Amino acid sequence: MDYKYIEQLLERYWACETSLKEEQILRTFFQQEDVPAHLMAYKAVFDVQQEQAEASLGEDFDARMLQIVDEQSTVNSQPLTGWRRRLRPLYQAAGLVALILTIGMAAQQSFDGSEKTEQTQYAEADSMESPVQELAPLPEQQAALAAEQLDSLNLTR
Repeated sequence: MDYKYIEQLLERYWACETSLKEEQILRTFFQQEDVPAHLMAYKAVFDVQQEQAEASLGEDFDARMLQIVDEQSTVNSQPLTGWRRRLRPLYQAAGLVALILTIGMAAQQSFDGSEKTEQTQYAEADSMESPVQELAPLPEQQAALAAEQLDSLNLTR
């Protein structure tokens, strides 16, 4: 038997170009017992689709789900004990005080006069370089010192 039509339908099926009627033709073809060997790999795909279509939840599914939900709703969380309930306002107050102190310290630093401007920082940096320059000899002084040392060695040819 020639299976060209089924092979063409399979190609169109994998390209998502088949109609519902053509997909039904493929399903009925792969439900047969005698499927050619070269098409046997596709039989499993259509068998799974058939099994999933036949699967149902059952008559008592709703009743079982409602029973599970009722069992879970009867479990109550343990209410707060007396001392935890009494301390809750203190925890809230402590958190509020910490928040206010943090904001106040941040505001104080931003408005405080101890912050240095960029110009002041540059001026301080320049003033810090001047003592170092006083201690270090100038390039002319270094050259004169090096010449004196060479003369003292009395190198002659």
